[in-house]
Amino acid sequence: MEKLRRDIERMCRLDLDSRTLRSQVASRLGEGVAHDAFCFGTIDPWTLLVTDDVSDGIPPGNTWLASYNEYLVADVDKFADLARSGRTVGILSHSTGGDPSRSPRFRTVLPAIDARHELRAVFIADGECWGAISLFRRGDRADFTPREAALLHALSRPVAVALRRACVIAAPPAGSGSAALGPGVLVLDSAGHALVTNESARHWLEEIGALAPYEVAAAARAERGAEAYLRVRSRTGRWLSLWGSPLSEDPHSGASVVIQPTPASDLTRTLALAYELTPREREILEQVISGRSSAGIATSLTVSHYTVQDHVKSLFDKFGVRSRGQLVARALGLS
Repeated sequence: MEKLRRDIERMCRLDLDSRTLRSQVASRLGEGVAHDAFCFGTIDPWTLLVTDDVSDGIPPGNTWLASYNEYLVADVDKFADLARSGRTVGILSHSTGGDPSRSPRFRTVLPAIDARHELRAVFIADGECWGAISLFRRGDRADFTPREAALLHALSRPVAVALRRACVIAAPPAGSGSAALGPGVLVLDSAGHALVTNESARHWLEEIGALAPYEVAAAARAERGAEAYLRVRSRTGRWLSLWGSPLSEDPHSGASVVIQPTPASDLTRTLALAYELTPREREILEQVISGRSSAGIATSLTVSHYTVQDHVKSLFDKFGVRSRGQLVARALGLS
């Protein structure tokens, strides 16, 4: 297990994009912690909703069922609970006192993927959760062990740091027509079927898939209010925000989802963590994105022009760019 841990930690120090990182970590992990299926998701660190997943062995059509269980059903080892408690890892049979049938997830989600054993882990760095993984085994295999859980616990921080860094690694440029799109509007019924989808929503869904809308819709139906929101980097590099609202007070009703480019103020929260920006650098980045000149930034923040220039130079260094235009493009996911 020690060599496996070192190998994965070494992998986490490579500059891999998020989906490649998750695929390779899961593959190497499988050499020491055998599993028949897995789902490895990124998580919005502020709302703890899953934003994207890489999976194997999961039959199609189960995303809505998993999201429903995660936010609308009382159960053990929810990702948010593992993150907030700092426990980081849970084995389903242990968390149910040896009787996994007490878990609704065991009775509904696991049969859909022909599994009987589950191990869940979240990846946390500096108090923020950046990802989560579920590993599954069929009934003809032995259950997951405390030793295997300990390995996932030891990997929590290095994998989280890698996921945090990966969320801003450059992706292919976004499509040229995306910027002109208005908000995407999606209305889902209680079973996750789309009742209404406008043209913008159809475009955005091609970039992010169905998981993120399912997550915010389920969170909205669970009355999580402002937490029915997440930021996700699309597969073309653009940052998008999704807001969910219930259609009625009845949790069995559907939900609406609005999709549009992430506001600069929210985007810089993520960038500040990923690039380890200081509070002042984050403020100046917001001003640069808004198009304000150095003189205007100095006046707005009551600092000298030279101070602004020093912070802008530091931003150039951290983002690996040489001009304001390149900085804005990199921050917005346009390059």
